[in-house]
Amino acid sequence: MTRTFCRVCEPSCALTAEVKDGHVSRLKPDREHPVTAGFACHKGLYYTAIHNDPDRLDAPLRRTAPGRAPGAAFETVHWDEAFSDIATRLQMIRETHGNTAVAAYIGNPMAFNALGTEAMEAFLRQLRCQRLFSSATQDCSNKFAGAEAVFGTSTLHPVPDLEHTDYALIFGENPKVSHMSFVSIADPMAKFRAAVKRGAQIWFVNPRRIEAITPSTGDWLPVKPDTDLYLMAALLHELDKADLFDTQAISEHGKHIDGLRAFIAPWDADMVAPVTGIPADDIRRIALEFGRAERACVHMSTGVNMGRHGTLCYWLLQMLAFVTGNLDRRGGNLYSPGFYPAAKAGRIAPEQISFQDPDLPEHYGPLRRVRGILPGNLLPDMIEQEDAPIRALIVFAGNPLLSMAGEERLRQAFEKLELVVVLDLFRNATGELADYLLPCADMLERRDLNICGLGMQAQPFVQYTDAVVPPAAERREEWWILHRLLQAMGLPSLFDQGGEPPLFQRLDRMLSRSGLSVEAVREAPGHTVVLSAPEAGRFYEDWIQTEDKRVDCCPPLFHEAMGAVRAHFAALQDPQAAPFRLINLRTHYMHNSWYQNVPQLKRPDQQDNPLHMSPADMEALGLSAGASVTVRSDAGALQAQVHADDSLLPGVVAMVHGWGNQRTPGLRLATQHPGTNVNVLLPSGPGSYERLSNQAFMTGIPVQVHSS
Repeated sequence: MTRTFCRVCEPSCALTAEVKDGHVSRLKPDREHPVTAGFACHKGLYYTAIHNDPDRLDAPLRRTAPGRAPGAAFETVHWDEAFSDIATRLQMIRETHGNTAVAAYIGNPMAFNALGTEAMEAFLRQLRCQRLFSSATQDCSNKFAGAEAVFGTSTLHPVPDLEHTDYALIFGENPKVSHMSFVSIADPMAKFRAAVKRGAQIWFVNPRRIEAITPSTGDWLPVKPDTDLYLMAALLHELDKADLFDTQAISEHGKHIDGLRAFIAPWDADMVAPVTGIPADDIRRIALEFGRAERACVHMSTGVNMGRHGTLCYWLLQMLAFVTGNLDRRGGNLYSPGFYPAAKAGRIAPEQISFQDPDLPEHYGPLRRVRGILPGNLLPDMIEQEDAPIRALIVFAGNPLLSMAGEERLRQAFEKLELVVVLDLFRNATGELADYLLPCADMLERRDLNICGLGMQAQPFVQYTDAVVPPAAERREEWWILHRLLQAMGLPSLFDQGGEPPLFQRLDRMLSRSGLSVEAVREAPGHTVVLSAPEAGRFYEDWIQTEDKRVDCCPPLFHEAMGAVRAHFAALQDPQAAPFRLINLRTHYMHNSWYQNVPQLKRPDQQDNPLHMSPADMEALGLSAGASVTVRSDAGALQAQVHADDSLLPGVVAMVHGWGNQRTPGLRLATQHPGTNVNVLLPSGPGSYERLSNQAFMTGIPVQVHSS
């Protein structure tokens, strides 16, 4: 038995691996782990199917056919040959067209790879790569932008203290399936059950009666898609009207409170009730209950992030905690520093919290970088633009063709690239268009530290893992690939000094803030050190990073976006609008585009991604289960089968994303059950993302549904 931990989602659940003759045969929950305590979900337990998948990349591959047609021939090459050719071509592109000609796309798995992330940052920094794109603008960049503006740092995200709360509002989240995000909790459902048993009131605010909702875990507050902003504003309005703002907390720790009050003034419960679908009396009642609770907390996730006002929603979410005195209160929302105070590391100067960036093209309008990242929805535009286009793209553990809007536009844009290099485990849909595919070690084949949840752990711990087994065949860790490539380009690398590269210096410096080192963690029982739980009383003195140490209740950066809120409200009331709103559906049988090729998840009733629709809507359209329908938005159309789903509000339809592998022969099982790429219905290009955060509009999409 070998101890390790999962790196698929944020809780980093501890696992034990059964290894025989160098082969990982099984992963099980680590029942002796002091924090995750024997919990692990199917994503971690089924990882052996990914690790042992015969479709894994085993050696560097080079495209042998011209153009970028998927399914073209690839040939195996030696690492040295791959490095030499990639380095030569990158250098030529940089010398001819400048550093702006090289771009990178960073996928979600890099966030769970401590050494790989550090090497990637060093690599891109030395290439002076200015055009960075990331999966963050598909799911969470609004939270970074919101935290910057409100708290002065992109890395300060107070987590709900579910173990001590009396009242919780959980917006746009499905904890049973996704296990929460921006709060790392192993087995979150156990926390909700314990809270309800203790007498707490839990509300899951969602357009769908999610799997998390049972009598023992909380209640459903049905809300129409992409109207959370108006609900939050109304809750704040009713709290203020009932004199439930904590005047002492605001006086001592807030600023611009008049701006917040001016914003929420029009949005009373009666005003927003028709648009949100929640009766005005229920909104007022919940506001009063929340404000009068001794301890109350809030949290939100991708179901809100992906809307038209994700950053403003995150702002109002923080305000719900702050103005009621529940920020930095036990049972409210607390900052969890863990082994290193990430909040301080993410501090940003006030003059940088703006749209002013002289390096960005003017013709896209106001444009800003959030943590250095540009809007993913502009990637094809920046490849095809006439002036200084992107000419080379490096993809790190990502699949933008199926993760972002506008697949066909992306495919056309990729044809214009002179070089595409993909570092991944598989030849996925994006990898099919690559010039080079570089095979990476997976989470069981590398050393690591659970760094992803840093600053957001409900119970902080730090765990080290050695590689459970050595990388098979010619697979290599990302840090090795990137520093060898730097070496081939004649740039400084970890290999310059000879001998064993100093891999853990940065992590050792970070751990030293808690009196630890990588070696100390490695030598601890179970390779794990449990740290102090989040505590109240330090937020305003130690963690907030605004220059005056005050919470900005109405950041000036938000003023333009606040002005657009009324126009969107009017559009939601338009009787001529499309009759349905599309939301993203999470299931146990798909995780983004990671788990497309896992046999255990392709069960008889899970071999496609149908359009989910309420039975009432199906009856109104004369549709029966399994009927073929056309779904159309302003951006595109698709064909799907309809699936009756009584968990959805009428007027709401849903599809699982990550499917659409008709042109992915490198994943044989996924190609047999390709499904439909729902992202063809999403807008792309200028105007398709929130300017504050570059977050793509991916939920609440107006659509029409017709029988095919």
